[in-house]
Amino acid sequence: MSFAGLGAVYPPLSNGAGASTPSSHRFVPHNFQYNGRVALALLPSLGVLAGYGGNAVAAALALGLMSTYILDALRYKEGAFMAAWLTMGAANVAMIFSQLLLKSEAPGPLTVLIFLLNALTLFLAGLWASVQFRFVQLQYPGVVIAFEKMLMAGCLPVAAAVVTWGVVAGTGMSNACFFLAALLCALYYLFGLPLPSSFHLGGRGRVAMGGSKPKTHTLQDAGDGFAAFALVVGLPVAVYLATHWAVIFSWVHMWSLLLLGSGPLVFVCSLQNGLWWLGEGRAVNALRRVLLLASLAVFLAALEERVVFHSFNQYIRLTAPWNYLAVTACMYGVAALVLLHFGGSLREETEGMLVGPLLMVSAAVGALAGGLPMWMLPAPLLAASGLAMFYDTRTLRDYLLFVVGALATGGWFLWQHFWFLEVSLGGMPLKNVCVLVLAAMLPAALLPGLLYSDAPKPAISAMLLLQAGLVTALEEHLYSGDNEEVTYNVHSMYPAWLVAATSALGLTLARHLHGAAAIGDLPAWALQCIYAAKLAMLVLPEARLTVPLLGLLLAASPPLLLRGGGIKRDHPGRDRPRRLRPWQGLGLAAAVLAAVAAARFAVFDIAQFVLDRRPSEALMAGLLLLLCALGCLPLVQRYYPHSQQAKRALLLAVALAALLALLRPPLPIRGGAECPDLPFGLCPRLWDKEHVPEHEMDDVAVWGDGLRRRTHWPLWLMTLAAFLGLCAVTQTGGGALGALVRTAQAAGAAASVAAYLALEFFPGLPLVQLVILVGALLAALFLVLLQLPVPGGAALMPLLGATWAASLPLALLAQAASPLPPLPETAERLLPDSSRELDEERRDAILTAVLAVYAAESLLLAFSLKLRVSAALAGHRGPRPAAPAAAAALGLDDASFHRAASFLGQCMPTYSPAPGVGRSALKGAAGAALQRLAQDGLAWVPTCCNLATLLCFGLSLGLNFQISGGVPAAILVLAPVLLLLSQDPLLFRFLEDRRRYAPPAAAVTAYLAGTALWQLAGEASEMGLAGLQGYLAKNAACLLATLPCQVLLLLWLWSRRKPPVLRLLVLGPLSLLALWATDMDEIKISAGVSLAAATAQLLSAQQSLQAGRALI
Repeated sequence: MSFAGLGAVYPPLSNGAGASTPSSHRFVPHNFQYNGRVALALLPSLGVLAGYGGNAVAAALALGLMSTYILDALRYKEGAFMAAWLTMGAANVAMIFSQLLLKSEAPGPLTVLIFLLNALTLFLAGLWASVQFRFVQLQYPGVVIAFEKMLMAGCLPVAAAVVTWGVVAGTGMSNACFFLAALLCALYYLFGLPLPSSFHLGGRGRVAMGGSKPKTHTLQDAGDGFAAFALVVGLPVAVYLATHWAVIFSWVHMWSLLLLGSGPLVFVCSLQNGLWWLGEGRAVNALRRVLLLASLAVFLAALEERVVFHSFNQYIRLTAPWNYLAVTACMYGVAALVLLHFGGSLREETEGMLVGPLLMVSAAVGALAGGLPMWMLPAPLLAASGLAMFYDTRTLRDYLLFVVGALATGGWFLWQHFWFLEVSLGGMPLKNVCVLVLAAMLPAALLPGLLYSDAPKPAISAMLLLQAGLVTALEEHLYSGDNEEVTYNVHSMYPAWLVAATSALGLTLARHLHGAAAIGDLPAWALQCIYAAKLAMLVLPEARLTVPLLGLLLAASPPLLLRGGGIKRDHPGRDRPRRLRPWQGLGLAAAVLAAVAAARFAVFDIAQFVLDRRPSEALMAGLLLLLCALGCLPLVQRYYPHSQQAKRALLLAVALAALLALLRPPLPIRGGAECPDLPFGLCPRLWDKEHVPEHEMDDVAVWGDGLRRRTHWPLWLMTLAAFLGLCAVTQTGGGALGALVRTAQAAGAAASVAAYLALEFFPGLPLVQLVILVGALLAALFLVLLQLPVPGGAALMPLLGATWAASLPLALLAQAASPLPPLPETAERLLPDSSRELDEERRDAILTAVLAVYAAESLLLAFSLKLRVSAALAGHRGPRPAAPAAAAALGLDDASFHRAASFLGQCMPTYSPAPGVGRSALKGAAGAALQRLAQDGLAWVPTCCNLATLLCFGLSLGLNFQISGGVPAAILVLAPVLLLLSQDPLLFRFLEDRRRYAPPAAAVTAYLAGTALWQLAGEASEMGLAGLQGYLAKNAACLLATLPCQVLLLLWLWSRRKPPVLRLLVLGPLSLLALWATDMDEIKISAGVSLAAATAQLLSAQQSLQAGRALI
């Protein structure tokens, strides 16, 4: 796609006189500028979906995003792009099958709506990931612009729906409409106002003809703006009407309806460009002001009735109608002053006549409505007069009068209504809570005066930090504490929405003041950490997560929140990462580790809540390690963006954490909740009595008490193998030393896997363990030589393969000859009469393990050999043999190593069939591929690949009979293994690439027919032919009816001739009749396969006919 195609997306700039130049609407690859906005909308939505979908959706998102990050860190950009979309697809499939289809009890339309919301959210997340990739921006600019427009247009409705769904699930439906209205207002501010594209280079600094401002391109057009406006204003009212239709005509619900309808309209009209989609001009400004006044009047009336008199009527002491008059005069007087101030209508000549009298009257009537006695009436009047004088003089001395009056009024209110109550809230007496509330009022009342009187920055910062700490402490006691003594679990002591509102307000205020240079970097950073950590109490209130999360944020967020953010600007237009001294980087990393260690109890509580049981030791270790890696991620991205060692360390830490959490190897430390005997009462313990992880052992509920419970220590070998393999893949060092390190890591991984197989599956059988260990090492060495050839290796590999194949009968012989390890006394006491049956079961389990190990190894060998053959068919030669890393490190060249390694290699000449000698060579592409392989000494690879494939298929069939007794449906899973077969000069000379699907189909047909005949013969031999003639004849006829379509499919797959349509139409119904009449599972599956075969051939014939018509 070229840049010229962008005209359909962005219309040309115009000023009414002529079109703009093409350079004014250029596409420029750039970083996406709205990541923060999109994160605020989509991350909570993804959290809601993960919570609803359960472990399946959460695991799909976690593993997929981890894989995406790993691929991106390894600079596989295309792979990371595909991994991101596959993650979203996997999460969608997991949601469908784990909840919507299997567990959902919702009606059909609601299920469809949930499916659409899930799909749209994941689609938007995929769009968000796509616009981050620079190669997508460079290759598909038009697609990126379309993605950006769809992303910014879809976040508002989708996030509003999904997050409101989560709020309803957590708090109920009673207040959901009010949450929805507030959320829509916030989303309109983020996505509804006009935003320029991140990838558009407009006419910056230009002036259009005539001196007017040039038009800029925005992501939204007028239709998008009107749709967002209609959604914000109308959706909360519609939802409230739908959920309260039966009682909508009561006064409470009518006032609620007016409140929901007018509140969003007040918010939108109060924005300077809230109605931007109407255009510009005096008429639009006049309309905006009229709408603002009308909606504000309705909003205040609804707020007065629905909130003040409905919820706080017990605090209003005046009787009707004086209470309504007093409250109305107070609210409308304050609202009038606010409108006059922000509208710029308070001039010097009218300021003294309006501000003071309105404030004094509003304060007086408000105090009378609140029941203040006459001796306390000077307090609110003092506050009003101080505020009025401060509005005129902007001096802190006048503002202190307001602070004193406000504190006196608030103190009287607390003393009058709460001080005398002898109750505790969250373990704190109510009197202490009142003192904290009064203390929190001091910085809240003092801060506006400090800000507008140009007070010193340290004073403002201190007041902000004090207020944040006091508000956090209060909410911790009121929301997270045990308040059952007061609430009786009927209602919440402190609403969750108020916790979220104070956090959002604190974060906004901190960022705004920091941007206005009213506070410094450190106070802004601390404030944002405090208010963000306060949100943790919404997740798990009883765990008291605020302090641990605050420590984590303080340790991990300095690279993100402190000014400069690690970016140093040399001169305009050029940025480079700021360098840290080594001790500074180590100090930040150590702070993260210390914070994670201090938060280990919080991690335990969250894991226990999610799993509904105590987490294991390995899972806790993995979670803590993952938390350390995530905590260091901002440090690496900001200060070390080009350090491959730092990125590799993070990648390995995340991988090790995932391995520990998934494999869960047992840890040597159990418990750790006891305090050591140290002076001064010190107690450095790993856990406490309430936080003790489980030790990984076999579950008694599964295995019983008769057999010994095992602690699976060999899992550490599997963990080590995976970790070493990842280390080898991500090794960046070049030269002989780097190759030597990679070789050592690969060897260690292979040895660890071999040891794991031997020790985990064959405990107490040393002879079998030895054979399994040697066989696994031979297979690993074979794979290493195949991928990293060395001189003489091509001659050694057939010997290695033959030796590995010979180890299979040796393993079976060792399994049969080795005595079983003794059982514990518990098993002999519990099972005294069944020791023989138990020994047979144990031997069957050992035999099954041997077959499974060699089946997996043969599959791995066959797959690797098939890749080598496919590369040769594509015209690629493998890597040239070179001296291995060990030889290069010792100073040996290729020739010297070849002489050293040719002792065995020269004794086995490489097989290379030649034309005219013996059997004729292969023709076509297979012959050319065989010649390429022969040039590398690998002409035996196709034959070896076929032998390994046949061995894997045979072992898999044996496992099927050993485990399940020969389930017929298993062949549908096992037959695709035969796709690894290749054309070779010995076994499958005529198996061309276009015939590769014939062997799996033949295997399915032969297996199903053979097992059906075997079962019929067995039943006939056991029960005789006298009483089973009808049964045998019916099932034999059904089996014969299923075979013709399958035979025709085999002939079509082999010859690729036109399928016989008439025969298929005649024979297809026979398979359907056999499916209905038979009593055997084998014949039912065979009939299904026959129907599928007939359908595939008919569709192929139809496609051929259409292609012929198109050609004509």
